[in-house]
Amino acid sequence: MKSITVFKAAALSGLIALFISGCGNSSKSGEYGYKELYPNADKITFDDFRIVELSKDVPLSSISKITVEDSLIFFCSNECLYSFNMDGSFNTTYGMQGRAGNEYINLSAYYVDKDTKQVCIIDGSLGKLLYFGYDGSFIRKQDFEALNKKLNFLYDVRLLPDGRLFAHNRIFNDSGLLFAIIDINDGTITDFKSVPFSTANTAEYCGEHLCNLFDGHLYYLLPFDPNIYVLNGDKGTVLREIPGVENVPTEKELEGITDYNFFTGFNMYNEGRFAGFSGVFETDSLIFLNELELLNYYIIDKNSGKQKRYQYSLDDDFKTLPIKSIKATYKDWLIGVIDPMNLIQMCEDMPKNPSDPYLKKILDTADKTTIESNPVLLFYKISSI
Repeated sequence: MKSITVFKAAALSGLIALFISGCGNSSKSGEYGYKELYPNADKITFDDFRIVELSKDVPLSSISKITVEDSLIFFCSNECLYSFNMDGSFNTTYGMQGRAGNEYINLSAYYVDKDTKQVCIIDGSLGKLLYFGYDGSFIRKQDFEALNKKLNFLYDVRLLPDGRLFAHNRIFNDSGLLFAIIDINDGTITDFKSVPFSTANTAEYCGEHLCNLFDGHLYYLLPFDPNIYVLNGDKGTVLREIPGVENVPTEKELEGITDYNFFTGFNMYNEGRFAGFSGVFETDSLIFLNELELLNYYIIDKNSGKQKRYQYSLDDDFKTLPIKSIKATYKDWLIGVIDPMNLIQMCEDMPKNPSDPYLKKILDTADKTTIESNPVLLFYKISSI
């Protein structure tokens, strides 16, 4: 699994460099739509910016998911779930791999229940839910055989206000079940949404953060679709349609994809097709969409209605604070992640005495960073776009 993750990261970096250099966007739609592609953080103003350096008590080689709740930062790798305090100090580890009753074979997904102050790890391969306190203490176990049979490819979950789970799955061959709803009281599972395409004997996710819970509402994205959807009971309805999107693949075209994989969206993008969004996040004032994981991003200002699309540029000119790899939110903060190697390399190209105090914070952090350091979290509070 680690080798696959490293391969995908390296491939992604190469593809981003290729597409940014080769795919301009000459169409203009002003500041209220998808067509115009702006430089990273162009004319974005910030109310605040903070950096959290994570303690090296636990080396974080790879991070698949991040959640911030109750002033704790939860990091999920392929094998472990950790939490840190907001000052970056290490808090605890939740469970461990193994076959004991309080252990898991595969850390398929997790969620944080701030009402009960508990963390739940789901082992999809065994159909087992393990509950822990915030301090890492084991509380209880649930066994659901249905999870084992139906959700072997569980990737992510969100705890709905009614106590059910909204599950995001990897797709495999012609089993295109993308979303399902799990009742954790009786273990029943309801199919919610499937995709029309298939894979060629590989398990693939269709986006790193396709569903998001904010203020009691579950929002989700669909592959190659320019809409943001909201869950209403057991049905989904369009919440927002992103204006200015063109060349959206048809249902028939998607049905013709029989070998969907990591590169499918990039190939479509390179052909001028709409490749879809891969992540949806929300704060008190913004809706934030990642495009093709970390190629571009799209921001909707909920107060002004302004909408703009930006590049996650690899060659920022550092006239302003760059936005890097948004992976989570907390209250009105967007949370980006940057690994130590990229942080050090980025700061080599920065002016050594920047007038921007936020850039100075990044430089000061890089001076203390080594290759062995953990990833650094960048907290952005945007005032306007």
